[in-house]
Amino acid sequence: MQQYFVDELFDEYGRYTLSKDDSNHIVRIMRKKENDKVYIVFKEKIKYICNIIDSKIDGVVVEPFERIYTSNELTVEITVAIPPLKSDKIEYLIQKLTELGVTNIVLFNSERNIAKIKKDKIENKIQRWEKIIKEAAEQSKRNLIPNIIYVDSLQELISYGKNMDYKVVAYEKESTNIDNINLKNLLCSDLNKKSILAVFGSEGGLSENEISNFRNADYKTIGLGKRILRAETAPLYLVSCVSYFNEFYN
Repeated sequence: MQQYFVDELFDEYGRYTLSKDDSNHIVRIMRKKENDKVYIVFKEKIKYICNIIDSKIDGVVVEPFERIYTSNELTVEITVAIPPLKSDKIEYLIQKLTELGVTNIVLFNSERNIAKIKKDKIENKIQRWEKIIKEAAEQSKRNLIPNIIYVDSLQELISYGKNMDYKVVAYEKESTNIDNINLKNLLCSDLNKKSILAVFGSEGGLSENEISNFRNADYKTIGLGKRILRAETAPLYLVSCVSYFNEFYN
């Protein structure tokens, strides 16, 4: 059953008109008609099976039928921070991070990232990325749509994460650290209802100066195994590890 998000508060007796894009997808792509059902997630992050009562292509109308009480969300809040990547790598990454369960994605300017974003292009880029995230959240039956923001400097990023419970930065030189104790400590910690900010470099990695700044702000450097991972792979590795320990060892 297909899922959609509605930016409205839930009303048991309410009827809801879906967006033009969602309505077009329901009618033209999914071939849904009156009395067919879809999942709808409301503003409070509660999910209902809803009946389609009007299948107009520019405004499908639904009404609540049955509440779904289970949640597909992790009990740990994961924020991934990474500089913009080249070509379509960043779009692939944010899609997969959404499927894996992250709560927030932060893009930031670093010393070595090649794919700089011009300030007058940021808003358009964010809008495109938000659409990709929304579609991925619907496909993976999330109870929320992850947030995505852009910060212009390392200091803004450090300020953003100052209240996180766990703060880590992936550092390629940690791959030679056999014990990798910082990653082990993170995965074996009580992650339930906690927050993690995990920082990654772009294709060029993070500079020694940036690593020093993170360490001074109480970030722990972590390795991600013995192999050097691509920029678009490393965040997926860590989030997969955290989600596994959170869901199966909680």
